[in-house]
Amino acid sequence: MKMKKDPQKQNELLTEKEVQKEYKINARTLQRERNLGIGMPYIKLNRRVRYQREIIERYLAKNTKGDFTYK
Repeated sequence: MKMKKDPQKQNELLTEKEVQKEYKINARTLQRERNLGIGMPYIKLNRRVRYQREIIERYLAKNTKGDFTYK
């Protein structure tokens, strides 16, 4: 059964700490990849950095390798 995605939740902007907590990606990894010009896209609002939930999920899906289905 396919679940409907909440559009408001998908457009939510997350801080590095929120990304770290929800997706288990270290904040330092996010910072390092940003500085190297690699990694997931982000939004810069003045000095603040935010990640859009929908973009995080698409980035993770696009970069997932192998079969993660368990039987």
